Amino acid sequence: MGSSFWLPQPITDLAKSVDSLFYIITWVAVVIFLLVEILLVTFVIRYRRKHPKQEGPAIHGNHRLEIIWTAIPALILVVIAVISFPLVNKIQTPPKDSMEIQVTGRMWSWEFRYPNGVTTYNELRLPVGKDLLFRITSSDVIHSFWLPEWRIKQDAVPGRETQIWARIDKPGTYEVKCAEYCGTNHSQMLAKVITMNDSEFDAWMNEQKKKAESQGVNGQQLVQTLGCLSCHSTDGSQSVGPTWKGLFGSKVTLQDGSTVTADEAYLKESIVQPGAKVVQGYSNIMTPAQLNDQQVKAILDYLKSLN
Repeated sequence: MGSSFWLPQPITDLAKSVDSLFYIITWVAVVIFLLVEILLVTFVIRYRRKHPKQEGPAIHGNHRLEIIWTAIPALILVVIAVISFPLVNKIQTPPKDSMEIQVTGRMWSWEFRYPNGVTTYNELRLPVGKDLLFRITSSDVIHSFWLPEWRIKQDAVPGRETQIWARIDKPGTYEVKCAEYCGTNHSQMLAKVITMNDSEFDAWMNEQKKKAESQGVNGQQLVQTLGCLSCHSTDGSQSVGPTWKGLFGSKVTLQDGSTVTADEAYLKESIVQPGAKVVQGYSNIMTPAQLNDQQVKAILDYLKSLN
């Protein structure tokens, strides 16, 4: 979107339809605004008090005029509703056989899961020329999945699935933003979207499947993609959460003044139940991570390596 003052260039046919409706409503609002302001200024000047003792005539209303200024705005709203309905219906009705992508927002990263189980974080690659259905949810607070150039924005709500669809017909690179303020690092909750030709997408997908099967779980990569480093530093610097540098095996003071050793049991509990033992001087803003045993072990191994 860059630093453009106005709307970014629409990429999809749906985005162009949204823009057309936006401009219609905007011009209607501008015309009404100018008409009201011109009448207001005209009346103020024409009917101003011309003498300190002058009193204006008592006005008891005009039924015809009141009916006109009530009926015209109501008619304008009805017209806008009529021309909006087909577009709203199109946005809310995904085509059959769309490729479904599971989207999960969390503080402060995006997770994308493809139909074959391949999962990526903060990077979404999609084929051009296919209908795409995004099934969206959140693992913590309310986020909003927003692609400005595509003109799609849908809330990601904990415990609920929302959806929105799109179709891109040419390769390009775009950016997902979170449009709902969701905490300290809200502005960093970004993801890259790359649309590519079918052959390129298939090759990339095969590569991801082979990589997942051969590499297993990498703890450092996992914490980066999950957005853990948005709150925890690895160099000892101050952040939203305690630093991980030298954490494993150290004595940690908790909110109630007691101390605990940061061993595997404590760290695992802090990952899956972050509110169980909160470190003194910090707030519990972390939500429980939905990780399997292999992923938790990979993160613990990474934390040990930071000593």
